[in-house]
Amino acid sequence: MANKRRRTSAASVVEQPVAPPDQEQRLRILNDLDTNLLVEAAAGTGRTTSMVQRMVALIREGKSPVETIAAVTFTRKAASELRARFQLALESAAREASGPEGDRLNHALQHVQRCFIGT
Repeated sequence: MANKRRRTSAASVVEQPVAPPDQEQRLRILNDLDTNLLVEAAAGTGRTTSMVQRMVALIREGKSPVETIAAVTFTRKAASELRARFQLALESAAREASGPEGDRLNHALQHVQRCFIGT
C-alpha cells in the first residue's frame, strides 16, 4: 500500500512575536554591564540564556576578563549546563568578532577554565 499525503488548504496565519512581560529586565541583564546583578527566576524562564549572554557581553565589551567572572548557581547540574553553554556562546561570538572584541573573546576561550562557574 502506497503512502498517501494529504494536502491541506488552511490559511496561513502570521503572528507577531509578543515580548515577554519582563523584557525590560532581560535587556538590563544584557546591557547594564557596569552593575552587578543578582538574577533570580524560575526554571524555564531563560535565566541561563540571559546569564550566558551577559557573560559574553562583559568579555566582548572589555568590561571584564574571563578570569574575573563568577557565575553561581544552586546545583552542580545547573553549573555544568551553564559552563557548557558559556563555552559554546564564546566560540560562536569569537568566530563572528574581529579586532579588539575578537582578541578579547579568543583570550577568553583560551582561558575559560579560569572563570568560576559553580555552586
